[in-house]
Amino acid sequence: IWIGESSGNIVSHNEIFDTYYTAISVGWTWGYLPTAAHDNVIEFNHLHDIGRGMMGDEGCIYTLGMQTGTVVRNNLCHDVTRYENSYGGWGIYTDEGSSHILIENNVVYRTQDGGFHQHFGQNNTIRNNIFALGENAQLRRSIEEKGLSFTLEHNIVYGTRGVLLDGEWKDGNYSFDNNLYFLVGDLGGQSVRLGGLTLTDWQKRGFDVHSLIADPLFVDPDKGDFSLKPGSPARKLGFQPIVMSTVGPRQTE
Repeated sequence: IWIGESSGNIVSHNEIFDTYYTAISVGWTWGYLPTAAHDNVIEFNHLHDIGRGMMGDEGCIYTLGMQTGTVVRNNLCHDVTRYENSYGGWGIYTDEGSSHILIENNVVYRTQDGGFHQHFGQNNTIRNNIFALGENAQLRRSIEEKGLSFTLEHNIVYGTRGVLLDGEWKDGNYSFDNNLYFLVGDLGGQSVRLGGLTLTDWQKRGFDVHSLIADPLFVDPDKGDFSLKPGSPARKLGFQPIVMSTVGPRQTE
């Protein structure tokens, strides 16, 4: 599904799979130039087996340019792979100039290069998502620039390999708090690094002051069940359970 220079669209309750490139693309003005793509809603879509190792610079959902009022919510994205000699098998991908977008209540897992990637953009909000089981990383930020890149809050970031945060984090032009981080097999959070720092040093920079490193207690992440067991520490951070039972095509009588 491709939306170029168009506003007020709703892309809802689709299943898109076995593609060789991105499943849903929205935008098509590069950088911070004026655009007609705004106030679009991408919701309740099941997007899986994307890329299939054929192309790169892709994701389940791809955005481009200034998109005030655009919302990406309650989507299920998994199994994204790229061509071996390329780059960029991501889940939700805010590319050049993607700004003023709300990304919430999505579940993204088993992506080759990360669940979320922002190339560059301004004032995006990423909240109450699950980003899990990325092969090389979980989250990526490619370019440092002036202004607030994005706010990341009340998310669960969960990995078994790779790094949690990939890319450029030196400038501090982003806001992180009330997130839950976990690397499977890590004892006491000793292996977790955020912007190359331990959580304690990261917090000294003013980020993730209320966040935790702890097992979120997913029911069965290896089988794609990211519902929370009783006692999950994510609830203490304000994370709201994400219901995936209504994602994808609506059932008919």
